[in-house]
Amino acid sequence: MKISLNEKLILYFLTLGLGAIFIISIFSFYGTKKALLNRTFDQLTSLRIVKKHQVELFFIDRVKDISILSESDDTRNMALELERFCRKINDRSTAGDREQLLSGFSVYLKKYRSLRSYFQSISFISGNKVALKGNFRDNPEIEVGTLTSSELKRFDAAAVFEGIGVGDEFIDPRTHQPTMFLSCTLGNSGNLRDDARLVLEIPVDAINTIMLNNNPESGLGQTGETYIVGSDFLMRSASRFQANSVLRTSVQTIPAIESFRQREGSVITRDYRNIPVLSSFSRISVPGLSWAILAEIDVKEAMIPIYSMRNRILFISSLIAIIFFMFVFFIAKRITRPVIELKNAAIRVGQGQYDVNLPIQTHDEIGALTESFNLMAGQIKEKTNELQQERIGRLRSVFDGEEIERQRLSRELHDGIGQYLIALKLRLESLLYSDNSRIKENIQDLKDMFDNTIDEIRRISNNLTPAVLEAFGITIALRNLCQESGEHTGITFHFNSSGKLEDIHTNLKTYLFRISQEAINNIVKHSGATSVEILLTRELSSVTLSIRDNGKGFDTKKASIGEGNGLHNMRERVDMLHGTIDINSFIEKGTTIKVVIPVF
Repeated sequence: MKISLNEKLILYFLTLGLGAIFIISIFSFYGTKKALLNRTFDQLTSLRIVKKHQVELFFIDRVKDISILSESDDTRNMALELERFCRKINDRSTAGDREQLLSGFSVYLKKYRSLRSYFQSISFISGNKVALKGNFRDNPEIEVGTLTSSELKRFDAAAVFEGIGVGDEFIDPRTHQPTMFLSCTLGNSGNLRDDARLVLEIPVDAINTIMLNNNPESGLGQTGETYIVGSDFLMRSASRFQANSVLRTSVQTIPAIESFRQREGSVITRDYRNIPVLSSFSRISVPGLSWAILAEIDVKEAMIPIYSMRNRILFISSLIAIIFFMFVFFIAKRITRPVIELKNAAIRVGQGQYDVNLPIQTHDEIGALTESFNLMAGQIKEKTNELQQERIGRLRSVFDGEEIERQRLSRELHDGIGQYLIALKLRLESLLYSDNSRIKENIQDLKDMFDNTIDEIRRISNNLTPAVLEAFGITIALRNLCQESGEHTGITFHFNSSGKLEDIHTNLKTYLFRISQEAINNIVKHSGATSVEILLTRELSSVTLSIRDNGKGFDTKKASIGEGNGLHNMRERVDMLHGTIDINSFIEKGTTIKVVIPVF
């Protein structure tokens, strides 16, 4: 398929431009994406650190609360009341004792009702496992009873944080709701048993208040959340997306697993809902609790600015591509227009229309090319005219040469053979009137005249086609030519040769012979020379023919302007053989002709 220069320029420029736009867009998109992901991870990490600090501080404060409360006189007196009630139970206590205990506990709860901001209830546990429990409401609910063995085990298994037992979250079998507790021993002062305890119940809502944040402006958007996971990979704080998730929703994800391997960091993974999220994770440093905190946001929401940026990049890139295409189309047309004009002009020149002169529209390489083309077209026209004149001259030379050759043959036939035939005719006619005694003598004269006629015919034939050249080679042919020319003209000819001359091409032999003939004819007719030296030499890649006479010489400049057919024919033959000819002549000092013909 043929593609024009204009189309190639547009294609190349568009490929380069669109490639650059594509690369810049890709780098911009992925650079922005990376920056946004890093910023999102930084926000999640900052939020996770803040929430972690808040949780740790919450437990530190609650430990301080129960520690201070356990040392107050009211708490110890209330514990002593419970101990006395327990002893009366063993001594068959009355209903009045129970009412007195509950009444005193109600007063105690109202006095410390300010604790309800962080605690749901308070319990006193006596040595014989009797528990007195009440909440911090305006109208507190109070109950007294015996703890079950599972409850006692839970208190005994609680880890100790600065002397305070911290119990992990569990499902309260009575309320079926998650809860947790802090406990401490009240010591052995007074009549208190060594294992008397104060227990404060922490509602899960207190943890959820710290962790949950549904405000989209908080950095979590519509899908972000922070939550706590226990070492059993169950949630310890409420999920933003699933109801009743505490201690019921499993979070066995990569961030949770890595957190309990004592690692922290950020990762793109799937959350407990199997949705791709950006997650930041670490452990929570609360002695007695094996918890991890995770801050996460859906990848889809986090990538919204990226997708918006991508759409903007696509729009801007498309707009730039359209503008770039229009610009490239205009530039390509502007560049290729003079080239197309040059092409069309070259076609016209090829068709013989040499009168071409393109306007120079630019001052650059295209303008220089146009100027060179105009100059070339003018030179072609000039050279064509010269070639035409030269062709006409060559044809005239051929025709003139043929005419001269005809005239020469006519003269030779008239002056030579014609005269011999006339003499033979006259001699034969004279025999009619001669004596019989002289017949034999006359026949001998006729025989000699016939021999001379035959020799003259042979000479003319050799001049036309030298048979000796084909039979004996160029050396013998030139030597015979020199010998015959010397016999007919009286000029002394000296011929010498060297090198391997017999294997050169037949055409080269013929041309060298004709050049020698032309030179000898010119010498005989015009030079007035008495001596001629001819030297034929074969070298490795050329044959050299040198002809020198001692004639009167001539002016080579005048001869080059109006040189005769002899010199012209010699030059033509040398040019046809792709050789060189040098003619050096000095007045009264002779002429030297040197011809060098390459041999391949």
